Amino acid sequence: MNLVDVGLYLLLISAGFAAGIVNSIAGGGSFLTLPALMLFGLDPKLANGTNRLAVLFSSASAVATFEKHGHLDRRLVLRVGIPTLMGVPLGALFAVHLSADAFQGVFGVLFLVMAAIILLDPKRLAGQHEVMEIQFWKLAPVFILIGVYVGFMQAGMGILLLVAMSWLNTGDLISSNAVKNSVGFIVTLAATLVFVVYGLVAWLPGLVMAFGNVIGGVVGARLAIKKGNRLVFGFLVFVMVATGIKMLVQSLV
Repeated sequence: MNLVDVGLYLLLISAGFAAGIVNSIAGGGSFLTLPALMLFGLDPKLANGTNRLAVLFSSASAVATFEKHGHLDRRLVLRVGIPTLMGVPLGALFAVHLSADAFQGVFGVLFLVMAAIILLDPKRLAGQHEVMEIQFWKLAPVFILIGVYVGFMQAGMGILLLVAMSWLNTGDLISSNAVKNSVGFIVTLAATLVFVVYGLVAWLPGLVMAFGNVIGGVVGARLAIKKGNRLVFGFLVFVMVATGIKMLVQSLV
């Protein structure tokens, strides 16, 4: 192994660490890890599948940290996780057979619109005031669609789940974040299995990046618990705006 290879592996660990923090606090860490995997030499489809392996480990580490501190609502994990999981296989199959490039602009606009909605009504996301709760069965199709998106692209999954859960009055952002990471682990596992079946997971770079993701997941979860709703909210809005702009620019290039 030469110095270039060592540098690339260190890049994977560093990107994984940063993404683990971002994913456990808000979401969107895949926008750091996907470019790193492609710089490593993986084509976009292989990078998309390999990235799921790293996300799987970071979600697991974040969930363990939230559960240790008593912030995990297992019942809500099942309520949100089951319909989300239903859409994952379809999205993963889309990812295997289609290119994500054509959808970048649409997704970019979606994230910017969601950021605007959150900024107009920040108290809803943080669970700081009484609002009319939407019945869960009415939101089930939304979670199924999120599952399709997760299977297809993954990046920004946490953002979509947090926004959707805000309509269920799930409590403060720390509790919602714990549920988001748990659901993220479940649906990412399902998507990863599809990519493994199609041979679209590069195990060595994926596991190397996962090492950084695990550490980042623990650090991010502890930061979220320690700093509270304000940190999560600020992180979330920043990532959503950055994600939307990035996707729009890439769609126009």
